[in-house]
Amino acid sequence: MTISNGERRFQELLEAAPDAIMEVDSSGTIVLLNAAAEKLFDYPRDELLGRNIDSLVPDAVRGRHAAHRAGFTAHPSTRTMGRGMILAARRSNGSEFPVEISLSPANTPEGFRVTAIIRDVTDQRNAEDVIRRANIELEARNREVERANQLKSEFLASMSHELRTPLHTILGFTELLKEELEGPLNEKQHRFLRHVHQDALHLLALINDILDLSKIEAGRLELHRETFDAQTVIRDAVDAIRPQAESKEIAVDEILQSAVTVYGDRVRFREILNNLLSNAVKFTPAGGRITVEAEESGGLIRFGVTDSGIGIAAEHHEAIFDKFRPVSSTTRGVREGTGLGLAIVKRLVELHGGSIRVESELGHGSRFHFTIPAGDPGTRTQPLILIVEDEIAARELLAGYVEPNGFRTEMSATAEDALVRARELRPDIIALDLMLPGKSGFQLLRELRELPETRNIPVLVTSVLDEEEIQHLEATEFLRKPVNREALLKAIRRHLPKRFAII
Repeated sequence: MTISNGERRFQELLEAAPDAIMEVDSSGTIVLLNAAAEKLFDYPRDELLGRNIDSLVPDAVRGRHAAHRAGFTAHPSTRTMGRGMILAARRSNGSEFPVEISLSPANTPEGFRVTAIIRDVTDQRNAEDVIRRANIELEARNREVERANQLKSEFLASMSHELRTPLHTILGFTELLKEELEGPLNEKQHRFLRHVHQDALHLLALINDILDLSKIEAGRLELHRETFDAQTVIRDAVDAIRPQAESKEIAVDEILQSAVTVYGDRVRFREILNNLLSNAVKFTPAGGRITVEAEESGGLIRFGVTDSGIGIAAEHHEAIFDKFRPVSSTTRGVREGTGLGLAIVKRLVELHGGSIRVESELGHGSRFHFTIPAGDPGTRTQPLILIVEDEIAARELLAGYVEPNGFRTEMSATAEDALVRARELRPDIIALDLMLPGKSGFQLLRELRELPETRNIPVLVTSVLDEEEIQHLEATEFLRKPVNREALLKAIRRHLPKRFAII
């Protein structure tokens, strides 16, 4: 029998394929295979041809496999690689290994046939197991670190309370002595008392800062949120700092929009401003200028405190927000504060769901700018979906699914960015892929559930992993990739806040 060029080319392609390929008839008999199939199952070709495909399935599931095969023959459909059940195959020596299989049914002149492409996914499963174990170990270590931090914060809070009592006595008696009720003091005694009083106040500020920070880190600081006019609070903070600024001939300007409404804790917002303005006055030489700005942008209020002071070197821009780190290493005789002010500011901003950063260089002043959500998220008229995917095509696909149906989307490619945006934007739904670069989606989900401002946001996990493998996660719902558009939309609608009409 003469073989045509087309048939020869088909045979060459079949033998060159890297995956095992088999063709099976309606009874499950193998009628065609390639070299990769021989290698995968460790059988010579003549032993596989004519063998029933069920013999290549582990003994424990062979009966179920025959039933599944009969059902597929009765209702055939194309099944792509990587979808369906977790499958296993059996080699000639009896060893078992995980596989992914695609199925393509066809009616041929010889009768019904199914072409199966079989891929050994042992390496992939091993890699997933390594990642899974690493995530479990990382979560355990994080819990240990958090426990240690909590104990430290509780200790600092306890010590701060204990130190307040004797310090209260020192301040009280110092003030009584200064009043000279028990007799006059000479100038030297007055000077000594001023030193004692000033240092006692400095120590009190340190204790108060430690107490605030320990409350924040222990998760015991609760924000009392309300919608308020930020302009009023800004003007009050500026008026409070103005006498100190005027004593150094520092001008303080305000650049504010006509209406700037914030949703947050009024007292803690004032504390943020007090810290930033106090630092600005402290580190700005006589005759300088300080500017406070506020503007609304994309659902956020952006605030800025700019000074013409001594500035901060670029290498210290991140470190100044750490605990017990001074604002500047070049203070030119300025007495440093507690070293906790900016650490507290950063945490208070983040508790509000915002972020803070600094722009500065030595000798050219500094600009601290931070964000806080505008208004009340309950007034949002269009549902917001935060899509967390590292692949741009996957992000755009999910956005393409939901945006035509009346949803607004924001996107993040990393867990770090997603956490910041979730706290800033407080989305109505988060669609989260677990396999992210750097910090994993597993860790991000745990952090979202721990933070008071994000713990109630519904999180739809989209992943190539099987649901059984991640059922321990505190996800609202699980959608296996590739994600079906209708399944995604139904899941979103199920978990939307009640204030939104079903769209």
